[in-house]
Amino acid sequence: MEGQRIDLGEAGEQRLGGVLVLPSLRTLRRADGAEQVIEPRMMQVLIALAEAGGGVVTRDMLTRRCWEGRVIGEDAINRVISRLRRTAQEFCGGGFEIETVTKVGYRLLVDGAPPAPPVEVAPPRLNRRALIGGGAALGIAAASGLAWWGSRDRHAVPAEVAPFVDQGMAAMREQNDRSYTRAINLLRHVVDVRPDYADGWGMLACAYVVAGKWRGPPSFRPFAALARAAAARAEQLDPGNAMARAGMTMLLTRQGNQIAMERALRAAVAAYPHQDLMLGALAGLMMSVGRCREAARLYDQALLSAPPSVGTLYERVQALWAADRLAEADRAIEQVYALYPTDLAVWFTRFYLLLHTGRADQALAQGRNLAGRPQDVPRENIEIVMVVAEAAVSRKAADIDKALAANVAAAHRGAGFAENAMQFAVTLGRIDTAFELAQAYYFARGFRTGEARFPPLQGGFTPQNARRTHLLFMPSTAAMRRDARFDPIVAELGLKRYWDEAGVKPDYLA
Repeated sequence: MEGQRIDLGEAGEQRLGGVLVLPSLRTLRRADGAEQVIEPRMMQVLIALAEAGGGVVTRDMLTRRCWEGRVIGEDAINRVISRLRRTAQEFCGGGFEIETVTKVGYRLLVDGAPPAPPVEVAPPRLNRRALIGGGAALGIAAASGLAWWGSRDRHAVPAEVAPFVDQGMAAMREQNDRSYTRAINLLRHVVDVRPDYADGWGMLACAYVVAGKWRGPPSFRPFAALARAAAARAEQLDPGNAMARAGMTMLLTRQGNQIAMERALRAAVAAYPHQDLMLGALAGLMMSVGRCREAARLYDQALLSAPPSVGTLYERVQALWAADRLAEADRAIEQVYALYPTDLAVWFTRFYLLLHTGRADQALAQGRNLAGRPQDVPRENIEIVMVVAEAAVSRKAADIDKALAANVAAAHRGAGFAENAMQFAVTLGRIDTAFELAQAYYFARGFRTGEARFPPLQGGFTPQNARRTHLLFMPSTAAMRRDARFDPIVAELGLKRYWDEAGVKPDYLA
């Protein structure tokens, strides 16, 4: 660590008093939500000092780690230290300071004391034997060792950037803010090294799109501009580049654009048949238009194309369930849950699968295991789903009223809460409430839900003009599809027009 160059794309977050340091974004974030972006060199020096855990960092060490060992004058370091001190006082309220150790170097003090050294946490390893067990993994072992493109289809990735392509796409699979930033930085490196590599620019465009959508407003617009610029470069190098065009259609909202998106994603899958992220994007689109059986087959194919991510694994569980392959969904979620029992998405996917398939008592048992709950979820966000499971077990009117009151109130705060509340209402037999929630969620009638998904959790937005429609076709909402009020909703959302223009029927009508 001492002599290793600091790569801001790989550096971990740091907490310095009341300030969160986000190296990959070059951002300091205060507890009140205010943010300040600082220069790359300032961030590198700050990370070098923080990683020392209160130890003294010499000028030579700073030169090696932050200036790649180049010969620089003392003034260069002095200027960066001076700017950091000014930022610490003016923006961070003096929560940390940089102490000069005469004739030696510098050390960082947080609230007057040295910071704790960072702890490296190894990511969980994917147990392929567990995934293959039970026959539900469809030969995932064949994917062992496959690079992002698959061993059969590397699509002429230049050798000097192939490792960075693979790392960038692995980061994309993690599906969180830090991983998207890491993917962008890796793919920027790819096009810096090989500016003539069209697919590199196309992949970078896709990375900008998903990062912008994850962060939501106001970040989306600048990320969209970056995505368009990267896609345009890919088109210059390779007219009709399928990766770039897929990225551009991903900028669109699905409502009214399903045909265009489907064409672009199918073209990308045809061009890159072993590209799991394109397969997953097409599968997600199919889920959103009620073609869940095809979505499940696409997720099956994605698992054979690359080492599976947690996101692909739990999304496949949802698709299997929606495709009437419940036994396979059960086996798949148990295998994933055994590997990632406290992963937020995995934990809730299993809970909801049990809740909505008549096994609310088992969902309760899962939730009552306090040590097994995801640690990064506020307690109240779990308790409002626990009261639903309790009501599903008791079937008492008072318990149902209590559960729905809590979840309808949450629906006023976040789009994800509204999606859950709609499905809970169906499971608890309150179909009128489910339709009231659908009107609010999709059309802002009755009340407006928030665009953040699950506040106060950070990350993930569902804008009012880009509401998720896959839940309309899940088994948890089957009773809504049998109600006369359902057809006007899918018509207003443009789904009926899509089915007519595409010449297809959703699974529930086929």
